[in-house]
Amino acid sequence: MNRQQRIMMRTLISGVLISVVCSRATAQITLDYTHDTFFAGNATARMALEQAVADINGLITTTLNPITMDVVNGNSGGGTSLNFDFSYSYTNPTTGAGVTVNNTALPGSMTIFAGMRPLTGTTLGQAGPGGSGVSVTGTVGGGSIAAAIAAAESAYEHGRGGGPIITTLASDISGNPYSFDMGARYGHVWFDNDTNNDTLIDTPAQLAANWHFDHTTAVAFGKDDFYSVALHEVLHTVGYGAGESWDSLVSGTNWTGANAIAEHGTGTGIIDGDGSHLVPGLMSTRLSDGMTQEVVMDPNLTTGTRKSLTAFDGAILADIGWDVAAVPEPSSFLLLSLGAAAVGYRRRRVA
Repeated sequence: MNRQQRIMMRTLISGVLISVVCSRATAQITLDYTHDTFFAGNATARMALEQAVADINGLITTTLNPITMDVVNGNSGGGTSLNFDFSYSYTNPTTGAGVTVNNTALPGSMTIFAGMRPLTGTTLGQAGPGGSGVSVTGTVGGGSIAAAIAAAESAYEHGRGGGPIITTLASDISGNPYSFDMGARYGHVWFDNDTNNDTLIDTPAQLAANWHFDHTTAVAFGKDDFYSVALHEVLHTVGYGAGESWDSLVSGTNWTGANAIAEHGTGTGIIDGDGSHLVPGLMSTRLSDGMTQEVVMDPNLTTGTRKSLTAFDGAILADIGWDVAAVPEPSSFLLLSLGAAAVGYRRRRVA
């Protein structure tokens, strides 16, 4: 080109939201209560949520690479230089408003924003990974656009060096394609605080009448176990049921991942019709004690019961790209004996 040409474009991929009805030195998952108006005043519920995160951190052994560059430059010389400015997005767990994060530098972990808000029907919680975006600016001179893109793709860090691919940011500049795989970074999770569906936020007494917050005691008859729902929801934030790595292994109701097939004997018919859960009633062995239990990631929770991580839940995590401990550390998992399940009388939806 004889004349330098300015280039500006933007690609945005929004996050996926999943609805639910129902000790390592470095934590892969961390919680953030910036938007919270509930957990600061309810230590028991907060401890149950943090135990769920600790149990998942005890299972996942992947070391996520830190992200040090917010803007990634690709320069091919000859006056051609492209700047890829990344951004993240997530949902405020208390208000439901979208939040954009323009500075994408991160430590070697992902962050989940937690809170409570009213949910309808039998839904107990909602969660999912956040979204990603990229703005591209630059100058095109005599150098190769393709070479500048390749330089930026080689330098970017947002794939995290391991774990699942949540989204891919892809477009083209003057017919020259670019593609950035975006790994685990942000997530959002919230739990129902309108348990009687009267459109009003529950009083503490109303919450206590419907939620069983104490993960160290047996689940009370007629109550929904907060720990079990938290475990389910946090798994969604790390790409279980959402994201490109998950989608690439789902074919209708069949799962094609080798680890889960080896664990269960087949992947046929094990994905729920919504495409983001395992089928109801799928059984596996608990990591805490080897006993048989319904998997955490089916879409339902029986009121009055508790779930903990199973071998099959772990196999799915391995299939979507997480490194999973071959022999989990017993001390890192909540033992079911601490909260032996009472007989439940209804099924609640988890997502």
